[in-house]
Amino acid sequence: MPTTRSDRFAALDAQLESALRNAGDQPTAVVVGDGDPIELPPDTLKTLHKVVHSLASGTEPTLTTTEAADFLGVSRPYLTRLRKAGTIPYRKTGNRHLVLASALRAFKTNRDRQLDQL
Repeated sequence: MPTTRSDRFAALDAQLESALRNAGDQPTAVVVGDGDPIELPPDTLKTLHKVVHSLASGTEPTLTTTEAADFLGVSRPYLTRLRKAGTIPYRKTGNRHLVLASALRAFKTNRDRQLDQL
């Protein structure tokens, strides 16, 4: 059984890699630890694998604007407005705008806290 954090991420990465290969374009049930199975659509499974793969390799996960918008539950044009206003930091690689997963978590936490105060 994996003992270190990086070993656990590597094991989860391998599990998700296998699930992706077998999934095709169908939703896939994923079980983490002792939890219940969760049905994930193919795009969500790909994004989850991308994030876990980055963590397993020791790099900060980055998401495209489409993936970031899905994570926040907002439209891509709204996320683009947030990005252009400087509310959510990003970096440009070629013609892609990449957002750090940590910046999205911070934005979501702050947004949820503000909504709870209403």
